[in-house]
Amino acid sequence: MAGLLQQAQGAPQQAQAPMQGQPQGQPQGQAQGQAQGDPRVDMDPEQGQQQTDELVSAMLESLYGPMLEDVKEMLEQQPDAPHEAIGRVVSQLMLTSWQALADQGSTVPPGVMVQAAMVASQAVGEMAVKMGLISEEESAEPVEAGFMIAMGQFGQAAGKDMPPEQKQRYKQIIQGIAQAKEASQGQQPQEQPPQEQAQPRAAPGPAMQGGV
Repeated sequence: MAGLLQQAQGAPQQAQAPMQGQPQGQPQGQAQGQAQGDPRVDMDPEQGQQQTDELVSAMLESLYGPMLEDVKEMLEQQPDAPHEAIGRVVSQLMLTSWQALADQGSTVPPGVMVQAAMVASQAVGEMAVKMGLISEEESAEPVEAGFMIAMGQFGQAAGKDMPPEQKQRYKQIIQGIAQAKEASQGQQPQEQPPQEQAQPRAAPGPAMQGGV
């Protein structure tokens, strides 16, 4: 279940391109250089990792604290669709954190929120593994799918209250991730026998339609 978490932790300076390890995820990084200077949009290289760590800490405190029983219930309610349950949980964590910051008259760059959501997705995935809902060996796909669902749900709920610059940056990030995933899928037939098809990988697609 290392995929998302390792990529998020491995790119603290490039939060605008969370799938940094995949070549197609780079357009957001280029876009980052086009809009430097707005702390609502661009991550400060010196403060970005600290912001991410603080946001992750807040999300995990909620996940393992007041939300714990509700999270377990949500996961148990969708044993046949763990990615959807993971998405619901992570989107709620994102919205709670985003609203708390807004109430304080503050915000974080989209890249910081995306990295924190990746780590939260990983944590919720680990809970699903411990509950026996998914196996550790097969957990990467539902974790990634859940993350994408969370991004779509977060965008639907919070997008109307965001500055246009933030909305645009979230769109760039989502598009970059989608392009990276499509590129990865396009390589699958060459790496696997023809009879092995990766159809489940397309599942999270519709959830992105309502993005930011």
